[in-house]
Amino acid sequence: MLAAALLARTGATMVGLSMGFVAYEQTASAFTVAVVAASFGGAFAASSLIAGHVLTRIGLRAMPVGALASQFAGALALASVTSTAGADVTWLIIFGVVAGLASAFIFVGSQMLLHGVAPGEHLQRVVSLDAATMSVSRIAGPALGGVLLAVIGIPPVFLIAAFSYLPLLGVVAVLAGRPNDPPPAHRARLREAARYFRQFRILRWALLTAALAELIALPLVQMMPAVTESLNRDAADRLGILVACVAVGSVGQVLVIERLRAQHDTRVIVGVAYVAAGALLLELALDDELFVAGALLVAFGLTVSIGRTMLLTCVHVASPDSHRAHVLSLYIFVTAAATPIGALLWGVVADWLNIDATLGGAGVLLMFGIGAGLISILRHGSGASHSAVAEMAKAPGG
Repeated sequence: MLAAALLARTGATMVGLSMGFVAYEQTASAFTVAVVAASFGGAFAASSLIAGHVLTRIGLRAMPVGALASQFAGALALASVTSTAGADVTWLIIFGVVAGLASAFIFVGSQMLLHGVAPGEHLQRVVSLDAATMSVSRIAGPALGGVLLAVIGIPPVFLIAAFSYLPLLGVVAVLAGRPNDPPPAHRARLREAARYFRQFRILRWALLTAALAELIALPLVQMMPAVTESLNRDAADRLGILVACVAVGSVGQVLVIERLRAQHDTRVIVGVAYVAAGALLLELALDDELFVAGALLVAFGLTVSIGRTMLLTCVHVASPDSHRAHVLSLYIFVTAAATPIGALLWGVVADWLNIDATLGGAGVLLMFGIGAGLISILRHGSGASHSAVAEMAKAPGG
């Protein structure tokens, strides 16, 4: 499943970055890139809000399989359109909306499937490996997409991406019948899932921290075409290499995350990781050397991936079994909605000032925002840590 997911995510990332590059080449506007990214992110957020409800209605197999089939058909349609009418920004936005709607169903379905087939004692490792496949796809996708875009053009990129969805479609269709969770006593509702975020501080902390980080820091990847130009490098292959640097760092979290969690409070690790990410954004704004920027992006990818993986694991563990799909849906909705909003804000500020000022401002805001929460955690000391651990242990899904 992880191998097939890696292939599908590589194709999706390859298309997404290529769409951003084409949009920026046509308009030379960071805001246009942000609009294309927001078309996907906004649809993803809206779809994630109902993904848990859809899953309980039609089942764990039908939802992701149908979404993957629509991704396949949509990529084929975009390949056909761009080969005849050209890569118009309008078509990129339309495809972004369709892909965003389907991607949320795929993500929620795959997370539920992982939770169903993975042994409970290895859930942390499985979630970390799944996050690593996302990171590897961010290496292969941008690099391959940039090269293919420069060598064979736009339509073949979308065609190749379309067929990358088929292995995951087949694997999900087979594995989705294996988890045998007992049916809930009553149908779960989204309102009930929201209650758990109010009831458990660990869930509430995870949601707020992830939303802040996604809003301030994560638009960097969507805005990489503008960042690449600020480094006097505007070729598609350079764009792919720089985004791949973020993903190289992200893969490193597999090597360190379990060791860190065994020695430190989860909330302290997440806080330090995101404060470091803010400092790296500030340094990136001050530097204009390509190789230094690449090293900074590797470190940025590592810190952000550590934070993301540990937050998602907290949600998995603290969620009750009967409402896990809805809790994940609500968590994904908030975090997914934050990224396109942040990308739009980045685009407006970058067009008004410049991309370097945007990077620096985002870094300072992230350091102060997450840093304030980290100071509060450190002030409460070990008592707060023990309370959080006890809270996760008492959770119905813990």
